[in-house]
Amino acid sequence: MANRRKLAAAAEFDRILAVQSWILRRLGCDVFDLNYRFSPATWVIVFLASFYMVISAYDLYRFRNDVFNFAFSLVTLSYGVIGCTRIVLFLRNSRTYAQIVVEARRTYEQVSNEREQEVQERYTRMLKRCVTFYSISFIGGCIMGGFFPLAVYWWTGLKVLPFGVILPFTDPDTIEGYQLNYLYQVSCIVWTPPGLTATQNVYFALVFNLCIQYDVLKLKLEDLDKLIRDGAEYDTIREKLVEIINWQRHLVDFIAEIDRNFTVQTFVEISSVAMQMVIVLFVLHIDVWLPGYMVIFVASFQLFVLCILGAMIEIKSDIFTEQIYGIAWHRMRTPEQKMVQFMLAKAQYTMQLTYGGMLPLNMNLFVTIYKKTYSVFMMLQNM
Repeated sequence: MANRRKLAAAAEFDRILAVQSWILRRLGCDVFDLNYRFSPATWVIVFLASFYMVISAYDLYRFRNDVFNFAFSLVTLSYGVIGCTRIVLFLRNSRTYAQIVVEARRTYEQVSNEREQEVQERYTRMLKRCVTFYSISFIGGCIMGGFFPLAVYWWTGLKVLPFGVILPFTDPDTIEGYQLNYLYQVSCIVWTPPGLTATQNVYFALVFNLCIQYDVLKLKLEDLDKLIRDGAEYDTIREKLVEIINWQRHLVDFIAEIDRNFTVQTFVEISSVAMQMVIVLFVLHIDVWLPGYMVIFVASFQLFVLCILGAMIEIKSDIFTEQIYGIAWHRMRTPEQKMVQFMLAKAQYTMQLTYGGMLPLNMNLFVTIYKKTYSVFMMLQNM
C-alpha cells in the first residue's frame, strides 16, 4: 500500500513534467530532457524570437515622438527580453537544467515511511493546482488578448491591436496593414505563451520539490527528538543524526544549484517588470491609457508569483532552524551535540533563492520594488 502511494505521487509528478516537455518539444526547446538535441524547430524559434526583438527595437525608433505608442513598444520589447533570456539560458545550459529536474525526481524515490509519502502527495497536489491555475490564467489571458480587438471592433468599430509591435513598412491604419499586423501578433500568441508557461511550470515544480525536502527533513528531526526522549541507544541516535545532516547538505546544495541557474532569469524578469510599471505609471500620469492598466496587473501578478515562491523557501528554512533548537539536544552525548551545532550553523546560513544573487527573493523584495518603482515614477514626474 505504501509503495503504491509512493509510486502514485511520483507518477503524478512525471505527468506534470511530461505535459511541459511535450509543449517545449513542439517548440524545439525541451531542455529539461537529458537527450535534448537542437532540431529544426529550435532554429525556427530562435529566428522568430530574434525577429520579434528586431521589430520591437525598430518600433521604438518609429514611435520616438509618440509617447503612448513608444511606451507600448517598450513594454512589448521588455517581454521579448524575458523570452529571449529564457531561450538563451536554457539552450546554453540544457544539460544542467535536465540534471536539476532528474535530481528533483529522485526525491520521490528517497522517502522511507508513510508520513513522508503524505508530504509528497500534499505538495504534488498543490503543484498540480498551481500549474493548472497559472497555465489557464496566462494562456487564457493571452487568448483573450488576441480576441479582444475583434470584440472592440464589433462593439465600437475601432481597429486596435493586441499589443504594441508593428511590422516595419506597414501602416496599421489601412485595412491591409491592420490585417497583416493583427495576423503577426496572433501568430506570436500561438508560440510565445505556451513556451513561457511551460518553463515557468517547471520552475514551480523545482520550488515545490524544495518544500517537500524541507518538510521531510522536519519529520526526520521529529523522529530524532522522539528517539532522544525515549532513551534510544546512542548508535541509533547517531545514525539518525547522520541521515539528517546528509539530507540537509543535499538540500542546501540543491537550493544553491537552482539559484545559480535561475538567478539571471529572475533578475531579468523582475527588472523588466519593474521597468514596465514605471513606464505605465508615467504614461498614465499624462492621460488615461487603458492598455496600461492591464500591463500593471500582469506585471504585478508575475512579480508576486516570483516573490511568493522565494518566500516559501525562506519560511521553510526558518521553521527548520527553529525546530533544531527545539530538539532535546541537551540529553545527547558531547560528540552528537557538536553534530547538532554543525547542523544549526549550516541552517543559519542556508542558501535562498535570490534576485540576481544580490537580494533574497521574498515578499520584502516585492514591497521594495513597489516602493522603488513609485520613487522613480515621482522622480520622472518632477523632471
